[in-house]
Amino acid sequence: MTFWPPLHRVFRFDPPRLLAAQMELLDRGMNTAFVTSLMVALLTAVAYQFTVGDARIWAWALMTGVLCVAGMATRRLLPRPGSPGFEPLRYARFMRVVWAFNGGAWGVLGLCFIRSGLPDSTNLVVGMVAGLGSAGLALFGPSWPLAMTYWLTCIVPVLIGLLRAEGVVNTALGLGGIAYLWVMTVYSFHTSRIAVRSIELRFENEGLVQRLRDQTQRSLEARQLVEQALVEAEDANRAKTVFLASASHDLRQPLHAAGLYLGALSRAGLNERQQHLMRQVRVSNEVANEMLNTLLDFSKVDAGVVKPQPRSFTLQPLCHKLEREMAPVAESKGVAFRLRDTQLVAHADPALVEMVLRNLLVNAVRYTEQGAVLLGCRRRGERVVVEVWDSGIGIPEHQHRDIFREFHQLGNPERDRRKGLGLGLAIVEGLARAMGVSVSLASRPGRGSVFRLTLPLSQQAVMGERRVAPQGDLKGLRVLLIEDDEAVLAAMNDLLTAWGCRCESVCTVDEALGRLDVFTPHLVVADYRLREHRTGVQAIAAVREVVRLDSGQEIGALIITGDTAPERLREAHASGLQLLHKPVPAEQLHAALLSQWWQIQASRVVSASAAG
Repeated sequence: MTFWPPLHRVFRFDPPRLLAAQMELLDRGMNTAFVTSLMVALLTAVAYQFTVGDARIWAWALMTGVLCVAGMATRRLLPRPGSPGFEPLRYARFMRVVWAFNGGAWGVLGLCFIRSGLPDSTNLVVGMVAGLGSAGLALFGPSWPLAMTYWLTCIVPVLIGLLRAEGVVNTALGLGGIAYLWVMTVYSFHTSRIAVRSIELRFENEGLVQRLRDQTQRSLEARQLVEQALVEAEDANRAKTVFLASASHDLRQPLHAAGLYLGALSRAGLNERQQHLMRQVRVSNEVANEMLNTLLDFSKVDAGVVKPQPRSFTLQPLCHKLEREMAPVAESKGVAFRLRDTQLVAHADPALVEMVLRNLLVNAVRYTEQGAVLLGCRRRGERVVVEVWDSGIGIPEHQHRDIFREFHQLGNPERDRRKGLGLGLAIVEGLARAMGVSVSLASRPGRGSVFRLTLPLSQQAVMGERRVAPQGDLKGLRVLLIEDDEAVLAAMNDLLTAWGCRCESVCTVDEALGRLDVFTPHLVVADYRLREHRTGVQAIAAVREVVRLDSGQEIGALIITGDTAPERLREAHASGLQLLHKPVPAEQLHAALLSQWWQIQASRVVSASAAG
C-alpha cells in the first residue's frame, strides 16, 4: 500500500467518462447524506445545549441546516447523472462547493465551540466530527477529490480548535486528529482507486460485450452472405453440370463431322506439307474429343446423374478389354503393359468399374516414361481389390488428397491439354463414391504408384470355391420352397425333384408354417420378397423356430432374389443366410444346395459322434 498518495490529485478529477460513473455512484447516497448531516446537527445542538448551556449552538445548527437544504434544492436544479444534458465535470464541481461549505460548517463547530476546561464540549465536538468523517469514507469513496475537500474543510478547523485550547488532553487529541486525517487520506485514496478500477473493469466488460455483439452480428451477416453465395454457387454449378451432362449429342456432332472431313481430306492426294498440317489438325481433334469425353464424364458424376446398377460379373473379360485398349498406347511410349489373369467375380456396376479402371490406366501410362504398367486383381476376405501399378514419377505424400480434386495435375505446369484436364482422378473418386466402394493410393516420388479399387466379392465366387467339395447328389434332401410367383415355384419344384430332392412348395409364410406338421425340411429356399409385405428372412426365421422347438434340429437356408439393393445384401449377410441373385443358373443352384446338404450331413456325423 502507498502511504503517501499524490496530493495533487486532490484538485484534479478523473476523465469525463470515468467521472460520470463516479458521480452516478456518489449521487445515489446524496439525499441520505444531506438528511443525515441535518439530523446530526440538530442532535449536536440539543446535546451541547444540555451539557454546556451555550444557546449560540442553535445559530450554528440553523446555518448547517440551511446549507443542507440549499444543497438538496440546488442539486435538483442540475441535470442528474444519466439524464439528458448531464455534465460530469460541472456536477463534480458543484458537489465540491456544496460539501466544502457543509464540511466547513462542521469545522466552525470545532473552532467556536471547543472550550478550555469543558471536556464535555471537546468530547461532543470530536465525537460528532469523527463520526461524520468516517461516514464520509463510504459516501465519497468513488471520488477522492470530493472526500479530501470534505475532510480538509471539516477536520482541519477542528484540529486548530483542539491545539488552540488549553490542556494536555486537547493537545493530545489535536495530534491524534492529525494522524487520523493522514490515515483517512491514505485509506480513502486506495478506496477510491479500488472504485475506479471496478468502474474501469465494468467499462472493459461492457466493451467486450459490445464487441462480442458486433462480432456476432458481423458473423451472422457474413454467414448469411456465405449461405447466399453458396446457394448461388450451387445453382450455378448445378446449371453447369446439368448443361454439360445433357449437351453430349450437340457437342459431339460437330467434332464427329470434323473427324469425317479430316478422314476424307487425308485421301485427297495432299503434298508433304499439307499432310504434316493434316496430322497436326487430327491430333488436335483427337485431344478435343478426349477433353469433351472427360468433361462429360465429370459433369455426369458431379450432377449426380450416374446411377449404379450392380450385378455379378467376372473381372477377366473386362481386364482383357482394357489390355487390348491400353497396351498399344503404353508400348508406343516404350512402356510394357502387363496383366495378371484372374477368376474372381465382383459385385458392382461393370460399366462404372470399367470407367474407373480406364482412367487409372490412362493416368498410369501418361505419367510413366519407362518400366511397366500392371493391372491385377486379388482377393481380400469378402472383397476384390483391383490394382493398377506403375513405375512412373510417383506422387508426394502431401499431394495424395489433392490429386483427386478436379483440374489438379502433377508435372504439367505448362497446362498442356494433350496431358488431359486433371479430371481423371476426380471422376474416379466420384464414381467410386457413387458405387459405395473405395479407392486408395500408395506412392513414393520416383518409385511409382499403385491405385487400389476395392469391390464387393460376388457370392458366385464363394459358390465357385464350394464346388470343389466332393461330388455327390441331392437324394434325400428335404426342401421347403417359399416363392410367391407360382410359375417360378413350379419350375423350381420340378428341377429339385429331378435332382432327387423331396419338396414342399408354398407361396406364403403361413402356408409354410402349416406344412411343418407333416413335413420337416432339411433346407428352406425362400424368395426375398413375399406376400403381405413379408420377407424370406422373416419366413426362414419363423420356420427355424418351429423346427427347433419340435425336433431340436437346425436347418439350412437360402435366399433367392432379384433385388440387389445394398441394404438387402447387408440384411442377408447380417442374418447369416446365403444369398443368390436371379437369374440363378441351374448349376449354381445345384452347387449351393449340394454345399448345404454336405453341411447338414457333416453336422449329423458330429452330433452322432458326440451322442456315442
